[in-house]
This record gives sequence, C-alpha cells and structure tokens, in this order.
Amino acid sequence: MTLGKKCSSTSLITLCFLIWSRGAAGFQVAQYNHCRISLLGSSFQAPIQSRPIQHRRVLALSATSKDDKEETVEKESSTSSFVGLPSYKRIFFFVASTVVIWVSEPLLSLVDSAAVGRYASLSSSSQSVIQLAALGPATMLCDSTMYLTTFISMATTNKLARAFARNDVDDQVSTLSHVMGLSLSVGILITLLINFAGENILAAIIGPASTASVETTKQVLSAALDYSRIRSIVSPLAVMGLTSQAVLLCSQDTKTPGLAVLVASLVNIIGDYILVAKMNWGIRGAAWATSMASILANGILVRKVWQKMQRWKDKQSQKVQDIPFLSLPNRAAFISLIQLAGPIFFVLIGKIMGYSSMTITAGSFGIAPLACHNVLMRVFFFFATCGDALSHSAQTFLPGLLYRKKLHEEAISTSLTTTARNKDIESTNDDSTNPRTFLKRLLFFSVGAGVFNSLAGRYIANSAGGTFTTDSSLVALMSRASPFMGLANFIHPITMTLEGSIIAGRDAGYLVATYVFSLVLLLSQLRYRCSEFVAV
Repeated sequence: MTLGKKCSSTSLITLCFLIWSRGAAGFQVAQYNHCRISLLGSSFQAPIQSRPIQHRRVLALSATSKDDKEETVEKESSTSSFVGLPSYKRIFFFVASTVVIWVSEPLLSLVDSAAVGRYASLSSSSQSVIQLAALGPATMLCDSTMYLTTFISMATTNKLARAFARNDVDDQVSTLSHVMGLSLSVGILITLLINFAGENILAAIIGPASTASVETTKQVLSAALDYSRIRSIVSPLAVMGLTSQAVLLCSQDTKTPGLAVLVASLVNIIGDYILVAKMNWGIRGAAWATSMASILANGILVRKVWQKMQRWKDKQSQKVQDIPFLSLPNRAAFISLIQLAGPIFFVLIGKIMGYSSMTITAGSFGIAPLACHNVLMRVFFFFATCGDALSHSAQTFLPGLLYRKKLHEEAISTSLTTTARNKDIESTNDDSTNPRTFLKRLLFFSVGAGVFNSLAGRYIANSAGGTFTTDSSLVALMSRASPFMGLANFIHPITMTLEGSIIAGRDAGYLVATYVFSLVLLLSQLRYRCSEFVAV
C-alpha cells in the first residue's frame, strides 16, 4: 500500500545495514586524538563539538596542567548530569521532551488533513476527496523544502557546541548571527521557488493520474498550489525558527520550544475549526491556519534567541557588541557550515526522493489512492518523531560517554603504580562509562516505541479512517494498508537509533552508502514491481 510493502521492505534493508555496521566488536577505544572509536565493528570519529553544554567546561581542561586537569575533571564529573551513563529515567524524559518539541510540524499537517477531509465534504463528497488528495503533494512540497533546511540547524548545533567548549563568546555571537542571516536568505529562496516554480513541481509530484479526468487533475493541482503558496509566505520565519530551536536545544532550553509547540497546536486547531469547519474555506483555510500557527510559534523561538544573543553580548568587547542579529557568513565561515552538514544533506535528499517517489507512484493510480497516501503519510510522520527523538538522544549522550572513556584511558596512561593502573582499568570497563551499555538501553526504548507506534498506527489506519474522511472508499484503502503501516512504524525507531549512533560518530560515508543502496532498491521496486496501487 502507500506506506506499504515497498516502504517496509526498504526500511528492513536499511535496518539490516545499520545493524551490520554495528558488527560484533563492541565499543572499543582505538585512538584518542579526536576521540576516534570503533562501535561494534565500524570505525568513526566522535564529534567533540556536539557534546551537551554540561560537558563544555570539562572540554576546556586542555589548557590546564595535568594535576589541575585531573582535579577539575573529578569535580565536573560529579556535577555534570550528562557525564556517565544516563539512567533509564533520564533517557525516557529526554526522549519524551524531544518528541513533544518535534511533534509540531507533523501534528499541524495531521490536523489539516483531518479538518479538510471531514469538513470539505459539507459542500460535496467529491470536493473533499479532491482537496484531501491535493494536501498530499502540497504538504510534501512544503515539508520537504523545510526538511532540507535542517542542515543549517545541524551545523548550528555543532559550531555552537564547539564555541561553548572553548568558552568563546565571540564565536558564539558571530555563529548565531551568520546562521540566522543564512536561514532568512534560504527561507526567502523557498518562498520564491514555490511561488514561481511550485506549479511545475506539484504537477510532477501529482503525476498523470491516469484513472482521473483531466479536469479533476487540474482541480487537484490548483488546490495544492494555493495551499503551498500560502504556506510559503512564512517560510523565512519558519527556517529561522528551526535554527532558533537548534540554538535553544543546544543551550539545554527545552521549555521555550515546548511552549512554541503548544501555541502552534492550539492556534492551528482553532484556526482549522474557524476557517475550515465554520467558514468553509477548505484547503485554503487549512493553509492560513497553519501559517498563523507557524508565525506565532517561530516568533517565540526567534525572540528568545535574540534575547539570548543580547545576554551573550553583555560585558563583551565593542567588537562583539557590534555584531548584528542577522548577517551573512563570509566565504570561509560558509564553507565551514557546509562541511559540517554536507554528508547529512545528501541523506536528507535521499529520504525526500524516496517519499516523493512513493507519492508520485500513488498519484499515477488516481485521486483516491493519492488521497489515501496523503493520510497515511501524515500518520507515519507523526509517529516518526519518536524515532527522530531517539536519534537525537544518541547524538547527545554518546559523545559524552566516549569523552569520559577517553579521560579514563588517559588516567591509565599516567598511573604510576600497577595497583593504580589496574584500578583505573577496572573503572574503564565499568558499565557507567560503557557506550555500548547506553546503546543497549536506547535500543530498549526504541523497541518499546516501535511496538507502541506499530499498534497505534495500525489501529488508526484500520479503524479510525473515518476521522480523516467520510469517503468510504478511502477508509477501505486505509484499512487494507494497516498491516504495512504497523510494520513501518515498528522498524523506524530502531533504524533511527542506530542511525543516530552513526551520526554521533561521523561515520557519514557508511550512512550515505546505506541510503544510496536503499533508495536504488526502492526506486527499482516502484518502477518495475508496482503495476497496480496495491503493490505500492
């Protein structure tokens, strides 16, 4: 089905490759120039710059003497909540808070689908199907373009964490100014792209729709274009909001992003009720409701980051105080930003190509399959936030564990007596500093999340289709796709957990190769094995 056999089988292939990359050798330290390790058989370099804030003062120890270093490390280890193996409770609350923060975008799209599917049918049932079908390519275009901009937020996290580690306020302020200016520029480009080239892009996504009339296809394209253009108006602020969220999370501020998500959800639900259910604006009303929610939520994030930047500037040199909130990076700074997130950018493109290809194939079988595909994709992406949160947890905690293991190894190398050396070796092998133990705990949560997502996703597709549409044919299609929805939702958290461990170690080459293989396999299946919609 839409999220069916091909998505699930390709996810299984990707999962097998990621597990294989985790091999059989366990976490073993190979060399420590840049905390290079081997994770279950695959070698990668742990990113020092992505460590949590609590570790940053520890990282600054390189400038101190050896005696002072050991004393300070002991103090920091006892006060930093992120040094050592996080407990199950800490992992759970970190993942849960991250899910709440990241659930905003898929939740807004899911609410739009439900509102349009339920209330656009008040005028006519056929109009409901057309507008629900239009939401698929429209939200895919809007969300995909925004998803591609996450390379900016990833680079922001890395560069700011490095600046925090050095306690370099000048670099913090200049980095923030550059990434916010770059975010604004990219957002403007997205607005121009959708307004001037959106019609051609959407036409390619929708496909020929061979089972539908030409007039119906034009109506779907027109509705999708209206929705995309309205959403694109707020793209500059939306990209700045994504970057601002990365800055706040890097600063361990989860309250402000959580507040922004709450505001966005409430405004979008109220807006959909007023504009779609009461005023019968249909898909245009859903677009305006989502845009208003985006303005308020991202405005909260950007304002908080501006306040944070002003605090950073306090009591600094005039040169730092003169740095504006928005500026474009010079050539060297721009190259540095791109180098940090370049490989992951290609992975993002691969994911978008895969989802886009499935949408195009579903659209080639008609309007009803395309509408069904849209609903199932919204449900899948809603539950996918659990996997994304688990991946982020791996990238947050794993570098700290690797760094602590490095400190233990350095202590062993400087031990003067055999007794002290043996004692240090025992502490190094203890679970409290074992990254592999952390990965086992995270996989425990990923399996639990997979089981819950599988059951919930399958129930929604099988028994709650009427929540999204009153069309009986769409409800039947969703029910037939429910087993594959459940399988995809089960695999995703486990895959993302392993992916996060690879990203934390910067083994980007293997990750890119895995997604290239999976994408080629998916495209081949869609091209040669999908002669009818049930095979998608």
